[in-house]
Amino acid sequence: MFATSAAPFPLALLLALPFTADAAGWLPAEGAGVCSVTDVDFSDALHGFAAGAFNCGLVTADGGLTWTEIDVVPQQGQSLLFGHAADADTFYAARQSLYRSIDRGATWVELPALGAAGGGSVFDMHFADAQHWVAIKGGQIHVTDDGGDSWTLAFPGKFNINFDELHAPDANILYATGGIIRSSGELGSVLRSDDAGATWTLLTFTHGKINAADFLSADHGIVSTQNQGMFETLDGGQTWTRIGDTPGDTPLLDLRHRGTHWYAASYGGCLYESFDLARTWQTGYCDPSERALATLSVRGGAVVAAGNDGLVLFEDRILHADFESP
Repeated sequence: MFATSAAPFPLALLLALPFTADAAGWLPAEGAGVCSVTDVDFSDALHGFAAGAFNCGLVTADGGLTWTEIDVVPQQGQSLLFGHAADADTFYAARQSLYRSIDRGATWVELPALGAAGGGSVFDMHFADAQHWVAIKGGQIHVTDDGGDSWTLAFPGKFNINFDELHAPDANILYATGGIIRSSGELGSVLRSDDAGATWTLLTFTHGKINAADFLSADHGIVSTQNQGMFETLDGGQTWTRIGDTPGDTPLLDLRHRGTHWYAASYGGCLYESFDLARTWQTGYCDPSERALATLSVRGGAVVAAGNDGLVLFEDRILHADFESP
């Protein structure tokens, strides 16, 4: 545990408290081994799951302070791109197909319908409820209303239109963002759905490949591009305004917000924070070995960032003696 000048509190109680808008401190978590995490998610303040390269996985029951290594779908030799913690015991992981564990990752079963729905990797999914899910697979978007037993093609693949992140600012509005880099240059992609993923509209984005994005509301979003900086929309993706450079002038691999506090995970291994809608940034942590940070989770309690070769960071602000609610 970590010493403070105040009387100790149970970690579960601390993780349940609201957050302040102070700059965070970050602790390298223990137990992650050398797992290169590609996605991390929490079902509540304590229970989390991370999926990574070469079938590696991590589980935590203390909000991300410590982790235990597991094998994710060990019968399939693949590097996973997506992980979701539905509850303390139920996890989903995906690459070419979708897999589920109901025993905290001890065993896995395939949900084969998504794998059979088309070629390409499963980059991201949105779980609206127990039955309605949306998935990016290859350059397509698929939707299920029966918990993954069958899938409907909602957006067919189109040449030079790629995306790898889903965003759901409310129950009906979804965005898919991404892009592609070719010898001829970069192309960015933004799609919007107004009916929970059933149909999609391709929007115009002319500022290069989008590496990371987050949306505050149905119409207000911020994206980070490969080489052209950061852009904001206030009208649902109809127009975009450049708001600044990426922090550290390095590509961001994930971008998230919790209230007015923004977090950015970078390819260079730094974690950046902003309190003014991504206009200015301060450095929260930089890995001495420059291991890339690939993913962030702002669900649950403390914010957790994870990336290559066992790098997992825990936002330790809730452990500070001077912690106070807003």
